[in-house]
Amino acid sequence: MIRAPKFLLIFAMLATAAPLDLSAWKYRKRIALALGDGFAVVKLDREVFTGARNTLADVRIVRDGEEIPSVIHYDAVGNLTLPSLKIVDKGIVEGKGVQFTLIASGAHDRVFIATKKHNFWQTVVIEASQDNKHWATLRSDGLIFDASQDGRAIRVMDVPYPVSTRRFLRVTVLGWMDLDAVESAGLDLASPPSLDVMEMLSSITPVVTEDAATQSTLLTVDQGVSGLPIDQLHITSTTPAFHRAVTVEVSDDGKLWSSPAHGFFVRRVHNSGFSEESLTVPLFQESGSRYQRVRVYNRDDQPLQFGPVQCEGRVRLIKFRAPASGNYWLYYGNPAAVTQPVYDLGKTLSWQEQLAKTAVPLGPAELNPAYRPPLPPKKPWSEQHPAILYTVLGGAVLALGIATFRFAARLR
Repeated sequence: MIRAPKFLLIFAMLATAAPLDLSAWKYRKRIALALGDGFAVVKLDREVFTGARNTLADVRIVRDGEEIPSVIHYDAVGNLTLPSLKIVDKGIVEGKGVQFTLIASGAHDRVFIATKKHNFWQTVVIEASQDNKHWATLRSDGLIFDASQDGRAIRVMDVPYPVSTRRFLRVTVLGWMDLDAVESAGLDLASPPSLDVMEMLSSITPVVTEDAATQSTLLTVDQGVSGLPIDQLHITSTTPAFHRAVTVEVSDDGKLWSSPAHGFFVRRVHNSGFSEESLTVPLFQESGSRYQRVRVYNRDDQPLQFGPVQCEGRVRLIKFRAPASGNYWLYYGNPAAVTQPVYDLGKTLSWQEQLAKTAVPLGPAELNPAYRPPLPPKKPWSEQHPAILYTVLGGAVLALGIATFRFAARLR
């Protein structure tokens, strides 16, 4: 067994125990821990979101000047995408359209269809069967959509339906009478519900404008600040029934816009035997941008009547072990901290600690007394000594003038 020299071990211990230089962190909040708290959960709040980096890479837990390992916890949502499946029994049903069957290997709640077609709006019927003989309708009003407007392609090719474990899924795309219209298809299974809950970060009345060129309505939301980790927008409307394609964009300055999400639908239907309402617009990636813009495509229908837009994000928790008493603080507000710290804690949490949700309160935000603003960038030598520069330039111009005068005199 090879033993490391004692001085190396001592050096490693000193390096590990070195206190964190807190002079670059602008803000802090006290964490109200009771004596004996061995494991702490803290809920991040609006002040932390707007004062920290959008990625929260600058959030640190500190006890008496010593950095404490922590982990930021929230559950991301997503789909378990099953591979594209072999299409069987593909054919044309007279008076309806192209029909095909998929064979599933597990639970499913969404079908996606691949096609080379463009500029269409087709109704999709979804049926399921356990024996490929007796069929039950899961959905008769699904829609797929493709349009090119305003220089952008909007495409919705997935149709959700109630979760089914039946092995056979039959899909009919009404109006398509071409077998080659459907190239391939696959199934999705939505991930289990998140263990975390959503919280409303803001509720804002949007600026509503109409775009006649694309037959769409724009809902622009200004958060007033950057940094809020918005995961989804929930629109409100007094219109009783509708089904509209929408896209969502985000911007930091209200001028340059990017699209973090694909197109999808918002929908409200209330009939005697069927009722459905889906008004949530997911961003699929958290947005710390100040502005969000939802574009609702009306086609030939009248624009909807809109109310406030509710902006929601998953509850963000920061967890750490607190075996020793002391003054615990949450520090944030360091633009230079661009990468997340890497601790062992994230890989060593027990199942109970991963599920822990009871949070201790954060105190009010206060300026870090050790904070030192970064030094302004050093100016170039020419800007530090403008008088010398202008003197040299003046001398050069004078010398050039004298040389020109002498040269002209020789020519004469």
